[in-house]
Amino acid sequence: MGKAILVIILIAIAAFVVYKQTHHPASEEELKVRAVEERFISASNKFMSAAAGGTAVGLDEPEAAVVQVQKTRAELARLSKTLTEPKAILKAEELRAKIDEFFRKNEIK
Repeated sequence: MGKAILVIILIAIAAFVVYKQTHHPASEEELKVRAVEERFISASNKFMSAAAGGTAVGLDEPEAAVVQVQKTRAELARLSKTLTEPKAILKAEELRAKIDEFFRKNEIK
């Protein structure tokens, strides 16, 4: 019985060490990019709903959602100029590609 408890404790310690080595919390810059991404997702969802004729989101026209996405793109451009961390820069570039794809797919200039 004592050996079983010792083995369980050793496994728990090993799992904790592996977790600490592999789990890295998001940095402040990554959190800023994530916040912009969340706003883009919200605006693009509103666009899709408005474009489909839905008024449940409170938008009569998809143009209002497009304006929100344009503001998000401008915000990302401003934020990208200040980023210094490679992971945050990569996430910002990926988000910029998603936004560009949104405009291309929906034929928005």
